[in-house]
Amino acid sequence: MTAVAVGFALMTPSPGPVVAQGSKPAPLTADLAAVPGDAVGFVHVRVAEVWKTDGMAEIRKIFEKAGPKALADLDTQFVPAPSTIARVTMVLLPGAKPEEPSFTTLLAFSKPFDPAAVRKAYMPKAEEKKVNGKTYFVDGRAGIAVHFLDDSTLAFGDGDQLAAFLKASGKANGVLKSEIAAAAGRQFTAAANVKKLPIPKQITDDVPDSLRAILDADVLSVKVEFGAETTATFGLTFPTADAATAGEKALRKAAEVGRQALEEPRREAEQALLGRRKKAVGARPLEELPQAIAGLAGLGMIAYADEFLADLPLNKNGSTLTMSSPVPAWLRQYVTVGTASIGLLLPAVQKVREAAARMQSSNNLKQIALALHGYHDANGHLPPAAITDPKTGKKLLSWRVAILPYIEQDNLYKQFKLDEPWDSPNNKKWGEIAVKTYVDSRVPAPDGKLNRTYYKVFTGKGAMFDGAEVRLLDVTDGTSNTVMVLAGGESVPWAKPEDFDFDPTKKLPNLMGPFDILLAAYGDGSVRTLRPDAIKDFDTVMKALISRAGGEVIGDFDK
Repeated sequence: MTAVAVGFALMTPSPGPVVAQGSKPAPLTADLAAVPGDAVGFVHVRVAEVWKTDGMAEIRKIFEKAGPKALADLDTQFVPAPSTIARVTMVLLPGAKPEEPSFTTLLAFSKPFDPAAVRKAYMPKAEEKKVNGKTYFVDGRAGIAVHFLDDSTLAFGDGDQLAAFLKASGKANGVLKSEIAAAAGRQFTAAANVKKLPIPKQITDDVPDSLRAILDADVLSVKVEFGAETTATFGLTFPTADAATAGEKALRKAAEVGRQALEEPRREAEQALLGRRKKAVGARPLEELPQAIAGLAGLGMIAYADEFLADLPLNKNGSTLTMSSPVPAWLRQYVTVGTASIGLLLPAVQKVREAAARMQSSNNLKQIALALHGYHDANGHLPPAAITDPKTGKKLLSWRVAILPYIEQDNLYKQFKLDEPWDSPNNKKWGEIAVKTYVDSRVPAPDGKLNRTYYKVFTGKGAMFDGAEVRLLDVTDGTSNTVMVLAGGESVPWAKPEDFDFDPTKKLPNLMGPFDILLAAYGDGSVRTLRPDAIKDFDTVMKALISRAGGEVIGDFDK
């Protein structure tokens, strides 16, 4: 879906009516009606309206220079047409961890589109699912899930995030209820439930007592109105009028603290303007002119900030504090373009998060590969795929238990009884612990459990882990050509001796699981990506990568 974002800046529909402050709120559109009142927060940008404002005039000219045909060509390449994008909304909900909220993006278009065409274009292998009677589509390979609110509005994210959103969607009650309603008539609104924000405890603990009343706010909001004059409004809503009074006092105290904090940058700006000399003696070197100009500009900016803080434009209305200020003319265009850019970038946030999660997963694989090498150096061979009962040969514990000392988990390793199975009363207790290195951040809690992992090895004839005490010298295909650990397939408890069963004469097991891109740690310790849809005859290539001494010739195919 993020391909649609390529054309966000080219929106052409006429903006809808903008409701003036104080007038009757506009009726909720499908996207805003879906925002839960008890969400962590939301950002709503009426991008088509912002695009039509005076602040975007010069930017519009750039795109118009491309000509009508070029603009039309863009529309024909994406579904829905980029020129019909009207609004972008991002909703934050509580995630598996308090510090990692769940993101869902909603896109609203000015013209109806065909949901089937969207699915065909971006998620051809989607699986239909339902939650709370609402249908959504999940395509693991495309790494996306989509729900169509109507024929002009859709919501997307990953499968778990979208399911969580659909469960919460439509719950009108909550501290954000009034902000959601007000967003219908504003071009930019951002609001957060202060009590649910993932603010680290060490930060709140460091807030001085004189400023603590600010933390009692229920809602923090930011609104921007574009017109003859651009106005930014910041708001704090408190549970009671008395709490708002205390909050106002704390904010004015914070302004005083802010003014004091300006003293040091003011001195630095003065030094940049005047140089190190107390008195001007002759002309300064010409190369110091940029420094002097920067100092002059700095002094002006600091003076502007000081004047603002000295007379903070705070207004109290019942339990709400607001602070509205016209945006200076020199800053107006930057604010306008910045607001539009937020609308453009919101759909890309999900992909950024996915990339960050993939990077973390790659780092985990790197640590696992180094641990396997550490075990090899200490024992002369790689660990067996499973710790077994010496008498019966029964599999007891995974190789992931064996390498715990090599991933800084020696104390945890010592709690396991190596002569008991992974689910014995003693071992099961310790196997329930979440080991960070074994948690794939792309799907951190499969089935809601943090002790499950996707990092598995291949067991079976000719694989790196085929039951024998394999040495790296035995990998005659080359360690850089042989997969040691793969992140994929179905998740398993990390202490359980369960991996990918490999037989070169049979079809490969399911390697994909919830992922569209495979991550693999090779025998040389490197970590690379594998894109099955980009590899011709993937099964044959993968079998060659799994076998450690098959003598296959493997080309350069991984990207």
